[in-house]
Amino acid sequence: MKELAKTPSGSLLKSLHADLNTPAPYSSDVLLLQTMIAGTTHVVGIEELEPFLKPGDRLELIRIPDNPSDPNAIKIYTRDRVKLGYVPRKENHILARLMDAGKLLYARILSKQWQGDWLQIEIEVYLNDD
Repeated sequence: MKELAKTPSGSLLKSLHADLNTPAPYSSDVLLLQTMIAGTTHVVGIEELEPFLKPGDRLELIRIPDNPSDPNAIKIYTRDRVKLGYVPRKENHILARLMDAGKLLYARILSKQWQGDWLQIEIEVYLNDD
């Protein structure tokens, strides 16, 4: 037990994983959710923006806790800080808690297609816990 008490924080866990030849937990991004972006019909200029949105593009998630209509609101932006919409209200409560706890979340575009005047953008939301 004395050896454990002298081990720097985390190094014991790392050495155990090395001995077992297994990957360390949370060493890669974790897929949390697959969903559609809500609110794209309200984005001014979405028609001009659409050709520049590609599957695989990384999107930024910004927590908006003071949103009067949804205290769990999370806005979705392109990397150039152009707003695309929101994580749907019915799916944002756990993501909001993670973000409030300081976790880094981001999204990637899976697909996009027009449904009438609605640009349907399917995304995956990831937790980055490096």
